[in-house]
Amino acid sequence: MSDKFNIKLTIAGKSYPLTIERDMEEKYRRAEREVNQLVAKFRGRFRAESEDYLAMAALQIAVSNVEMEMSRSLGEELDRLKELDIKLEDHFSGA
Repeated sequence: MSDKFNIKLTIAGKSYPLTIERDMEEKYRRAEREVNQLVAKFRGRFRAESEDYLAMAALQIAVSNVEMEMSRSLGEELDRLKELDIKLEDHFSGA
């Protein structure tokens, strides 16, 4: 049985009721703070509609996610190259 409960998040001044797993609450609260901080930053830089600030915040978060995925992928490739290097060293040192 899942432990779900209702929370209310406020993003860019608008409230959103959600039903989430209890153990996810901190993640949602932190995400709420991050989005609101980005929206505030963009509000300070230029005048636009709320949805424009939200779009820019979403874009910045998406770019961060892509960077993390690419970094993780690069790390996996480096690990494979290190393994290959070890195998090649073992092969040639035994010859």
